[in-house]
Amino acid sequence: MRLSLVLVATVVLAPLPVVAQPGIPRTSPPAPSSEVFLVPLIGHGSTLAAGAPRNVTNRNGYDNQPAFSGDGRSVYYTSTRDDAQADIYRFDIAGSSTSRITRTAPESEYSAAVSRDGKALHVIRVEADSTQRIWTVPLDGTPGHAVFPDTRPVGYFAQPNDSAWVMFVLGTPVTMHLGYHGRGRTEVVGRNIGRSLHRIPGTSRASVVQKGSAPWQVMEFDPDRKTFTALVSLPAGSEDVAWADGNTLLVGSGGKLLRWTRGSSGWKEIADYTGAGLKNITRLAVSPTGDMLAMVADVPRQLP
Repeated sequence: MRLSLVLVATVVLAPLPVVAQPGIPRTSPPAPSSEVFLVPLIGHGSTLAAGAPRNVTNRNGYDNQPAFSGDGRSVYYTSTRDDAQADIYRFDIAGSSTSRITRTAPESEYSAAVSRDGKALHVIRVEADSTQRIWTVPLDGTPGHAVFPDTRPVGYFAQPNDSAWVMFVLGTPVTMHLGYHGRGRTEVVGRNIGRSLHRIPGTSRASVVQKGSAPWQVMEFDPDRKTFTALVSLPAGSEDVAWADGNTLLVGSGGKLLRWTRGSSGWKEIADYTGAGLKNITRLAVSPTGDMLAMVADVPRQLP
């Protein structure tokens, strides 16, 4: 079924809170007790299963928004440390070591994603005057640049293909923008979307969560036709998804991990981490090879 987003976005959500302090994103508030976990994925499609979670941050403070490197050997994430500055850090999986990638006070970086050539990170930069835009930050330390200088305040983004970008832009209501490399300007193609934007593996399309009425829906967006196709309703209270492959979607629901495959009628539980004290699983990312999941979850206590 194909439908215009205008037809499904009929209810205007309350605006997200706007924070005027420099370096603080105008998105959802941080969760101080959250940790980044790595989870092995076994199988694929309808046989996909998840293993035991490994805490890779294990500290007090804000650690969130994980994304894998292009080779899958490390995970980038946003972290706020003793200097109260939000920067991008990298966790090396094999060596279990952490390094700081950006150091840009009084500016902050969030929502890192590796560029297609692996030489840079795309991030949301909260600039000194609180302007919030997509920036490309080279990993060799050379100066970065704003990708769409006139589009602001951007909270989240994804690339459905190598030239197209879809963006979550804050406002009343939140709007979805579409832009292309080298064109500068972007256009509004949807409203009342969620923060979970992802390229669908093996395609030139993106998934987006349509809010505005319950239940929230995962939609497939075709940037060439500017059309949306409804895929599946989300469990109540969940909004962050990730693609294990082009047909398999993952979502957290409380302390459980659920799977949906194209053609199925609904979600299937593949892991329950509540016994380990994990709750509120959010911010999912799958490695390029599909064998590892990074996720954020709240821990049962503040770690020493």
